[in-house]
Amino acid sequence: MDDELVGYAGLGFTAGPPQAEAEVHTIGVDPAYQGKGIGKALLAALLDTADEVHATVFLEVRTDNEPAIGLYEKAGFATVGLRKRYYRPSMADAYTMKRDPR
Repeated sequence: MDDELVGYAGLGFTAGPPQAEAEVHTIGVDPAYQGKGIGKALLAALLDTADEVHATVFLEVRTDNEPAIGLYEKAGFATVGLRKRYYRPSMADAYTMKRDPR
C-alpha cells in the first residue's frame, strides 16, 4: 500500500462550540481492501477530530449496507431517522445515525 490510495473520508462541521455538530460526509474504501480495518481507522480519525470539540456527529448510511451499519453502531452511533429515496440515482433509502458528544 505504499503510495496507493485505498480509502478516503470526509467530515464537515455544521455548528461550532459550545454545541458543536459534525457530519460524516463520506467514507470509502477500495473493494480490494475492504474488511482490513481501513474504514474503521478512517472513522476513528474523523471521530477523534469531532471529539476535540465535543461535537455531536451525524451521518447517513444506506439501509442495506449492513457492514457499515455495524461499524457505526460499534462506534457509538444509533439510528435516529429514515430518509426515503435518499441516494441518487438508485433511490435507495438511508438511515440517519447520531453519535452523542464525547
